[in-house]
Amino acid sequence: MYRRKEKLYKYLINTIENNKNNLSKSSSLLNRLRRLFLMPSVSDEVSTGRIFETESTIFVIGAKLPMVNYSGKRIVGLTTDSPLYRLFKGKKNGDEVQYGKDIEHISFF
Repeated sequence: MYRRKEKLYKYLINTIENNKNNLSKSSSLLNRLRRLFLMPSVSDEVSTGRIFETESTIFVIGAKLPMVNYSGKRIVGLTTDSPLYRLFKGKKNGDEVQYGKDIEHISFF
């Protein structure tokens, strides 16, 4: 499980570093991602620092990210004040959530 998280963060960091000219505040985003990567998961619920996926999307909680795709899924960065975050807050691994028109399942990295 940790290996998937590590691969995803390396991919995000490389993508952001390669697009520094197109991204404002890229250095602060890189620092934020590095802090999130090192942050231990202290809860079994969706919270800051948690990475999880549904059938269609990978979510990173705690950083606003540019549009990026990884392994055929889009990556969405959510801050804790995002309305979409409220939909996932408190959900656990395996929980169902209605996301768009579909019911999807949460799977933690």
